[in-house]
Amino acid sequence: MLKKRILTALVLIPLTIWALFAWSQPAFAAFLGVFILIGAWEWTALCGLQKLPERLLYVTLIGVSGGMLAISPSLLVKASIMWPLLAVVVLWWLWAFIEMLAYQDAHQGFLASLPGKLLSGFFILLPAWLVPLLLRDLPHGTLPDGKWLTLYLLVIVWVADTGAYFAGHRWGKTKLAPHVSPGKTWEGVAGGLAAVLALALTVGAFNWRFAGTELAIWIALSLATAFVSVFGDLFESRAKRAAGVKDSGTIFPGHGGVLDRIDAFTAAAPMFALAWLLWRTPSGGL
Repeated sequence: MLKKRILTALVLIPLTIWALFAWSQPAFAAFLGVFILIGAWEWTALCGLQKLPERLLYVTLIGVSGGMLAISPSLLVKASIMWPLLAVVVLWWLWAFIEMLAYQDAHQGFLASLPGKLLSGFFILLPAWLVPLLLRDLPHGTLPDGKWLTLYLLVIVWVADTGAYFAGHRWGKTKLAPHVSPGKTWEGVAGGLAAVLALALTVGAFNWRFAGTELAIWIALSLATAFVSVFGDLFESRAKRAAGVKDSGTIFPGHGGVLDRIDAFTAAAPMFALAWLLWRTPSGGL
C-alpha cells in the first residue's frame, strides 16, 4: 500500500506543480476542474444518489457554479467579494466540526442528511477549485509570488499529512476521533504540526524574509492551516463511514479516489486564503 501511495504521489505532485507554474490560468483552472468534477461524482455516491440523471445533474451544478467563477479572474481577485464568500465557507467548516463533536453516529446531524450532504458538496468542492486560482492570480508587489504561495499551501497539506502518517504509525496511541476515523491519533496530528512548523520557519525566515511579528503570524497561519486540514480528513471519513465504504473511489492506486486525496485540502484552502487576505490586504483591495 505504501509503495503504491508513493508511486502515485510521484506522478501527481510533479504534474500539479507543472500545471501550476507552466500552464495558463484557464488551463490550470481546467486542470483543477477535472479533479473537482471527478470528486463531485464520487460525492454523489457518498450522498447515496444512485440514479445516473441525478448524479449527472449534481456534477453539472458543481461544474457550472465553479466554472463561472473560474473564468472570471477579476472577480476571483476582488478581495471585497472573496472575503465574505470565504468567511461563509470557514463558518460552514466550523459547523461541520461542531456536528462531528456532537454526533458520534455518522448518520446523525443535518450534514448527515441528504439535503445536508448535497449542500456540503458545494462547500467542500468549490473552494478547493477556486482558492488555488485566487492565490495564483494575486498581483506582484510586496506579496510573495502567487504561484509560490499556492504551492506553499499545497505543501502545507502534503507535509502535514506525511508527518501525521509516519508519526501516527510510530507513536500513535491516543485516538483522535475513534467514532469517525479510528486510525487517526493525536500523536499523528502533533507529528504533522511539527513538520509544518519546520516548513514554516524555513520558508518564512529564509525564503520570504519574514521576521518578528510577521514571522510569528506566518507560523501561526501555517500551523492553523495544518490543524484545520484535519477537519477535512475527518469530515470525509465520516461521510464514508455513513456510506459504508473505505475509499471514495479507485482512480488513484494506493490512494483511493479524488476525495481521498483532497479531503484535507478542502478545509485548509479556504481558511488559509481568508486569513491571508485579511492579513496581507487589510485595505480590502488586491
